Amino acid sequence: MILRATLPPVVSFVAPSGTGKTTLIEGLIRVFVTRGLRVGVVKHDAHRVELDKPGKDSWRFRRAGAFRVALVGDEQLAVFSGLDGPVPVLGVVARAFPGADLVLTEGFRRSSLPMIRVHRSAVDDPSWEPPAAPIAWISDAPRVARGVPVLPLDAPEAAADFITERLLAPVEASPRTTLAFSLGSAADPSAVRAAAARLGGLVTETLVVRSPGAPAVDGLRTVHDVRPGAGPLGTVITALVAARTERVLLLDGLHHTAPEALVRSMCAAAPLADVVVPERWGSPGIGPARYGHRCLPAIHAALISGEERVDGWWGQVRVARVPGVR
Repeated sequence: MILRATLPPVVSFVAPSGTGKTTLIEGLIRVFVTRGLRVGVVKHDAHRVELDKPGKDSWRFRRAGAFRVALVGDEQLAVFSGLDGPVPVLGVVARAFPGADLVLTEGFRRSSLPMIRVHRSAVDDPSWEPPAAPIAWISDAPRVARGVPVLPLDAPEAAADFITERLLAPVEASPRTTLAFSLGSAADPSAVRAAAARLGGLVTETLVVRSPGAPAVDGLRTVHDVRPGAGPLGTVITALVAARTERVLLLDGLHHTAPEALVRSMCAAAPLADVVVPERWGSPGIGPARYGHRCLPAIHAALISGEERVDGWWGQVRVARVPGVR
């Protein structure tokens, strides 16, 4: 389990203009994303920021007096918000990045955030005012600073390792998983028992979620669907609430014969992910898929909104894919 504070860890990169802060942050984002982290970025700009173009609908709504306007698509969300005055950087983090594992900022050298000084010998500006106590330097000159680590300039992996060790809580490599079978009226109890015997050694426990009219399965812990009117999402909710672990690998009636290799890889993959599915996963089935407890608020919000698609809420959580054919 990852230990979370109220705010995600924040680290700021500071340097004179032209040093390569943006390139470094780009590299760090790629490294952290491949490690399964959700990364936010805040850039300080002392000038007026005008992102909402005059004449656009969002601009018109803001001009009419809306406090905040959101534009929502299947793959992007943009929010235009008015401010009554300055907002501290951690206020921005609290407002804009509630689901982040880590936030990288560019600038804010007068704040008390943990800071990393970026230094490039060819463009160093002696008149630039450095931060008082950086936690590290990233430089092309190994002996540029004393008393703090000096990391290589063009090696984002090394910087990512330092930030992980210094700021991020350890993540359990193999969190406990419940294997849950979704049982409909046409299910074969003997097939479910055979699958549980075959796959049970890969997980912490096994569980059967029984829909109305489904046959009983002797010898396996069984719970009844607590939200039968919610369709497949009711099965997901029931499995997550009933499981004695923080995440559930759910197999629906079409996938009780899932290969052992696929189940093993889905249990082990992306410990930080809220949802894990095979690469060629597709709706409307609920499995094979791995769900975590952090999915519950998003699922409830989807149901209240009238969205019953199994993947209609995935934009609110962290989704990872593993090799395998559904």
